[in-house]
Amino acid sequence: MSGLTRPATASDLAWVAPAALHAHLVDDLPELLAISQAEPWRVRVTERGEAAFLGRWRAQLDDLAVLGLWCAPTRVPFMVGDLIEVARAQGFGRLLGPLVPESQAGPYLDAGLRIVERVDVLRLERPGRVAVTPPPAGVTIREAGPSDLDAIGRIDRASFPAFWRYDPAQLARLLSTGRGAVAEGEGIAIGYTLATISSGGSSLGRLAVAPADRLHGVGTALASEAVAWLSGQGARAVTLSTQSDNEASRRLYGRLGFRRLPDTLVGCASGPLAASH
Repeated sequence: MSGLTRPATASDLAWVAPAALHAHLVDDLPELLAISQAEPWRVRVTERGEAAFLGRWRAQLDDLAVLGLWCAPTRVPFMVGDLIEVARAQGFGRLLGPLVPESQAGPYLDAGLRIVERVDVLRLERPGRVAVTPPPAGVTIREAGPSDLDAIGRIDRASFPAFWRYDPAQLARLLSTGRGAVAEGEGIAIGYTLATISSGGSSLGRLAVAPADRLHGVGTALASEAVAWLSGQGARAVTLSTQSDNEASRRLYGRLGFRRLPDTLVGCASGPLAASH
């Protein structure tokens, strides 16, 4: 079992909370306390004032993700080695490191992880200049609500590989903390977006269109509608992330004026973890 880190105590959480709040991992200190009480192994600290926040990556996978890691770069290999043991002890099959700029991935590779995903970050300046593209004939776009969760989940499952698709609990949380929109054709949901705006910035967190309804302008209409909503909320710029090899989405966002930021983000993962005994 882990030897470098230990479960955070209530007093530890007081100094971990600001970092977790800034990273949007929790909404407030009571939520962090509840997580720590229910699953003490998820919030971990060291005697040197370092901390890590862990969580299951997706319900359908056995990956444990390092959602937050606060330590010096030189300490990352030691922390990751310790967290691999935490993942193994909790029965997970793999440990995922946090998404980091590729230029900063060295310490994670030194820890024995390998790059498994590449993600580009795109940014749109002055979103108010983007014209709203009307949806194709027979399609309407409206704001989403809790009753749309099943339909949104269906579209998400059809649109993304298992590693990236959201589970129902994640979708419910995102819809409750952000703003969703649904595209409907003949009364059936065929696409959706999730957008968020906060003191940390504005983002288009999700755009998905059912495979059978692509290439007809639904995605462009949804994206431009979300950008218009963010602009109406006061956003001066909008960011989003997309897989580096997703050329179709990059072309769509490029037509709207999004431009790729210089440093690609990478996700690193351990090899398969044998169960501890």
